[in-house]
Amino acid sequence: MEKIILFDWGGVVESPDYEYDTIRDCLYFCGFYNVDSDSVYSEYHKYDSAGFIDAYTNEEELDEELLMFLKNYRNDANMDDVKKYKEVYKKHMANNPYYKEISEYISSLKGKCKLGLFSNVSLLDKDRQMKHMDYSSFDYRFLSCELGMRKPNGDIYEYVNEKLRNFKILFIDDRSINLETPKELGWDTYCANSGGDLNGIKNACNEFLKGSE
Repeated sequence: MEKIILFDWGGVVESPDYEYDTIRDCLYFCGFYNVDSDSVYSEYHKYDSAGFIDAYTNEEELDEELLMFLKNYRNDANMDDVKKYKEVYKKHMANNPYYKEISEYISSLKGKCKLGLFSNVSLLDKDRQMKHMDYSSFDYRFLSCELGMRKPNGDIYEYVNEKLRNFKILFIDDRSINLETPKELGWDTYCANSGGDLNGIKNACNEFLKGSE
């Protein structure tokens, strides 16, 4: 059976350290003061199973959801605030560190097996992801902002599993919760350390690809 390796992005290729502190800082620069990271974490995870911003496939719906998010911090927030928040966020995140050696290693696997990108990513972050990851290296791309579904919800795994029904799959993610359903579906999995786990990723890929050449 042909093999495919699916890679998550945030936490596997991009550093996960920004997250809630970055969102807090962006809120501050947009005039939303007295916001702490714990508050942002709490508000963000109210939406976690539904997807918050990373499962929206068009800008209009994204803007409406961002407006609801901003109203948690200031009742008179409006679409001008949403526009400013998006601008500040993209500028703030433009130089967020990522693990270039992991990105290059993934590209080096092309020709050894099929490759896929399987990531919860918002429309706010997609352009940055494209700079980190060579999309031309991937045979398949499963992004939450393109599919309107996200991990760890079951529907996206069912969708991916059907698309890849003729493949033996290895899925690499940095969150164990995102690997529970794949294990039930019979996929091979590897939970990467969220800190540039190049050696662990290499070992998992090499073990998976044994006997393929």
